[in-house]
Order: sequence, then C-alpha cells, then structure tokens
Amino acid sequence: MAPARPICSFSRTEHEKRRIGMSETSKTDDHVMLGTQSLARALGVLDAVGRGCADQAAIGLAIGTTRSTTGRLVSYLQKTGFVRRVEGRGYVLGARLIELGAIALSQMPLTALARPVLERLSQQTGETIHLSVREGDEIMYVEKISGTKGLEMRSRVGLRKPMANTGTGKAQMLDLSEAEWARLYSLAHAEVISQAVPPPGFLPWDDYLAAMRDYKAKGHALEIEENEPSICCVAAPIRSADGHIVAGLSVAGVTSFMSHQRMASLTPLVMQGAMEISRELGFRRE
Repeated sequence: MAPARPICSFSRTEHEKRRIGMSETSKTDDHVMLGTQSLARALGVLDAVGRGCADQAAIGLAIGTTRSTTGRLVSYLQKTGFVRRVEGRGYVLGARLIELGAIALSQMPLTALARPVLERLSQQTGETIHLSVREGDEIMYVEKISGTKGLEMRSRVGLRKPMANTGTGKAQMLDLSEAEWARLYSLAHAEVISQAVPPPGFLPWDDYLAAMRDYKAKGHALEIEENEPSICCVAAPIRSADGHIVAGLSVAGVTSFMSHQRMASLTPLVMQGAMEISRELGFRRE
C-alpha cells in the first residue's frame, strides 16, 4: 500500500519555523513601534527645551512622560550632545544641534544661492540683511548678516515671527488674498497685544490693508517699528521657477539711520537683489 499522502506540504518542523517566523515578525513590529515612540519622545524633549523648558519636570509635563522616562531621555540626549545643562539656566539645546543646523542650512539651495547677494547688500548698505522663508503662518529666518550701525537686532537664524508684521513676511504675503491678509494680521495682532511693550508702529487694520495694497502694486514692502521698536526695513519677495513666492529678502536698520528718503533709496537695491536670487532659482519674468 502506498504511504498516506501528507495533508500539507509543510512538515511539522516547517510549521514550527513558520510559527516562529510570525512570532519574530510580531516582535519586530513591536520593536519598530517602541523605537518610533522613543524617537518621538526624544524629539519632543528637544522641542520642549527649544521652547524654554529648562528642567526635567517642565520637560516631562510638556511631552507627557513619567519622571523616570524623562530622566532617561534627557540623560541620553546629554550624552550625545543634543542638550546640555548650564548652571543657572538649566537645560538648553546642545552643540550637536548647532552642527546639524549649520549642515541643514548649507544643504538648502536657497541660502547657498542667496549668500553672494546678501554679502553684497551688506557691503553696500552697512545694514542688517535678512533672508526668511514661510513656515506655516510664520516666517523663519534662514540667513542673517548683522549690520555695522546702531543696535544689534533680536533676529537670529532659526527665529520664527508672525508674517504680518515683519518685512520679509509682508513681502511673502503680496500674492495672497486680502482675506488671508486679514487672517495673518489677526495672528500678528494677538502676539503684539500680549507683549509687555508692544512695537509702536503696529498699524490698525484699515491702515494696514491700505499699505498692503500699495506694497502689492509696487512689488515690495516696508516695515516701520511694527515688529521691534526702533527697527525698520525694506523687503522684497523671492520667487521660484514657477513664479510662486518662496522667500523674503530685507535690509533692516535702526530708525535713526533709516529715514523715509534712505528707505526709498534702498528699495531698488533690495528689489534687484531679490530678483537676482529669483533668477538663480529659475524664475523668469514674463
């Protein structure tokens, strides 16, 4: 009699191997999920420290972790140079992030292409030069060359500010609808009124709308003590190959060196610089 044909082509050993394999896959999936959670928490620590959480209690509250978990995360990030503890200040972002930030900026084509123009404007004017991009409803400074006159401004690379009351932000708003202007203005207004000393140049909505309409027609924007007391600037939009505004360029200085006549004389330089960078990005005026 012929031997009975097995019901399944897998032997007991193969079934066992398959079961073990499925178990291992499940374990791998669990490890991936745990790894993702740990990564998210570590990034949450960096974000919390960047927003001013200077001790472990504040960090844990911000990211929703227990005291022991927070301690392990902070300890690891300290060892790897992503955070450090400063006497009298608590936890601050570490040198490793500065290194990575510098690399990230160097890898951004915009900053590399814009740098020669920014340096030329700095030499021509002696004022502070800013380059920013839009991040959500804010602008983020991605390049700054400090001026040689007057006060040092609070702006810095990586700083985010409302779009509607910064020169480079208003320059990036020129193609938006008036309804979007109003929305962004309301966000800026909320921040301004929360400040202990609001900037004296922040405009009422009707005046702001009239100014924005004028800027849209002229292709550049002005900002006069709307973001920071004693600081004003001339700004222009930078466009990509498809014509969309992707960044803003400005020359900024203290009011004592930036009369209306001076700002008018700087406007062609800023607009020319913005157009040069736009052309480097592939933009061609129709």
